[in-house]
Amino acid sequence: MTKRKITYAGVTLTLIMSLFMAAVNLYAGDAVKKITFSELSALLESNRGKVVIVNLWATWCPPCRKEIPGFINLYNKYKDKGVEIIGIAFDENGEASVPPFIKNMGINYPVYLEGKNVAQSYDLHAYPTTVIYDKNGKIVNKHVGYISEKEFDDEISALLK
Repeated sequence: MTKRKITYAGVTLTLIMSLFMAAVNLYAGDAVKKITFSELSALLESNRGKVVIVNLWATWCPPCRKEIPGFINLYNKYKDKGVEIIGIAFDENGEASVPPFIKNMGINYPVYLEGKNVAQSYDLHAYPTTVIYDKNGKIVNKHVGYISEKEFDDEISALLK
């Protein structure tokens, strides 16, 4: 009788551990990776030939929150036309706060957490800050503060010509 209880408990424990690991793996799929400036530079290089928008933001920033729906729309409009949008979140507890924020907002473009030297490399002083790269990988504009979807759309359209 005791042996059955152990076997039963063992099966139950195995089942619980399997469910736990599945939940961990599911959550890990939503994890947001930190990106250093050198990794971002490599990512930008791999996107050469595209217009790239790098948006530096934080979940607690009201103007950032206001811009994000515009980036979602712009990504839907331009992702297959040579535009890449990259978000970099600057949240102290980013591993915990950014993934659910991405899900709740419906963000459809890649988002990373700020890693080593990103803020310094962009001389970041305020959120949001958005840096625009042309198809040759050259910075053509840097916006500090909220910019409307229409203004970004006009800028993207001009750079795609």
